[in-house]
Amino acid sequence: MRPIPVLLVTSTLLALVGCGAKGPATAPVTTTTTRNAPAWIDNEEIPDGLGAVGIAQPNPMGDKALQRTTAIADARTKLAGKLKVRVQNMFTQLNQQVTTAAAETGQKPIKNDVMNRVIENVTRQLTDQTLVGASTRESWTDPQDGSLYVFVVMGKDTLDAALAASAKAQIHKEIAQGEQSLDAALGKLDSAIAASNAHPAQ
Repeated sequence: MRPIPVLLVTSTLLALVGCGAKGPATAPVTTTTTRNAPAWIDNEEIPDGLGAVGIAQPNPMGDKALQRTTAIADARTKLAGKLKVRVQNMFTQLNQQVTTAAAETGQKPIKNDVMNRVIENVTRQLTDQTLVGASTRESWTDPQDGSLYVFVVMGKDTLDAALAASAKAQIHKEIAQGEQSLDAALGKLDSAIAASNAHPAQ
């Protein structure tokens, strides 16, 4: 019997080991490497409102209540950022509608500084009021490192109602101070809110 070259045997074994080790791709579903982590950790978008995920590491005292408070605070901060984007989207839609109407009727367009002031005031007021009503929809603790994830949401109907009320209040305030160019904005507010909702915050 002819001896089998050692090089051939070695190559064959390496090939077999390589084939045996290679299995189906198992890329993690979420940013956490822990298996079975919930999908909402990476997918915060919901059809019925705004959502954000907050994260808190375990603390040295092992205080679960403090960890939960920290995670919720983190989620609320992120939610406030999304809320600001939503407000800006709404006023962008509103400004476009009012500017188009002004061009057709010969009215003066809304001044940029006035619009920016209203946006800032609405954002501040809405953030203070609405985040109080935000609720924790889901929570999950990573069994590997003990990190707590919480999914905090604001309902669409509540958010839209608060957005409309706050915007109307600020627009009325500016009109009372002489900014008559905002008159047309009140009639277009609902459609601007609906349009901004069709382009969710990123």
